Amino acid sequence: MNRRKFVAAAAAATPATLLGAHHSGSEDAHYLEWIKFEVLNNARRGALETFLKDVVVPGLNDLGCSPIGVFRPKHGAHGTNVFMLVPHKTIDSFLATWDKLVQTPGYQKASNTEMDTPLYQRMESSLMKAFSHMPQVEVPSVIKGEKSRVFEIRIYESHNRLKGDLKVEMFNEGGEIDIFRDVGLHPVFFGKTLVGPLMPNLTYMLGFKDMAERDANWKRFSADPAWQKLRANKRYTGTVSTITDNILVPTNFSQI
Repeated sequence: MNRRKFVAAAAAATPATLLGAHHSGSEDAHYLEWIKFEVLNNARRGALETFLKDVVVPGLNDLGCSPIGVFRPKHGAHGTNVFMLVPHKTIDSFLATWDKLVQTPGYQKASNTEMDTPLYQRMESSLMKAFSHMPQVEVPSVIKGEKSRVFEIRIYESHNRLKGDLKVEMFNEGGEIDIFRDVGLHPVFFGKTLVGPLMPNLTYMLGFKDMAERDANWKRFSADPAWQKLRANKRYTGTVSTITDNILVPTNFSQI
């Protein structure tokens, strides 16, 4: 549909049909839950990771959430924090899964700690909708099983929702995701934040064999002719106001 026909159709559409059009082509897009656990010290982090490994991850898998990523900071975040990525196939999964898990005997037994020995101090969650051009979490085959693999989590904040949507468009229809793949910036997920801090923003994760590959392939990206052409497109000027960049390493039980 060309732009003129699209505008005419949108003017005649009801809110319900517009909602349907918004999700057209991305009905299989997952919802992505990104959780940060704030942990007091290394001893408590060990207890939390044991809980996640033995109870939470298998429990979430049984309820249809997979693959689960669990990470520690390497650079750019508080050293004892723990991060977890939980994909949900539907919004109903996000709304119901944790309530179901909490009711299991194993969860209740393992999580019922005393106030002076908490598994974590506080947790913070964001809910994202996966991009239409990358609707589900991917485990990059080129880094799977690499002991030295690292993951980069990047948050792109925008100063208003319209600019934020344009940056999402730049990744999708503009082809930036494809450029990432071409130069070896291996995507794990791309998500538009629906609920969480620092909104409006989009968040994405990349995976690398090691930091050397990460550094080399970002240089390839910067010099790539397709990227140089895309970044010169004035339509996408001023879409990102702030970038947060953290390097993470997977725990030994992470499924990513």
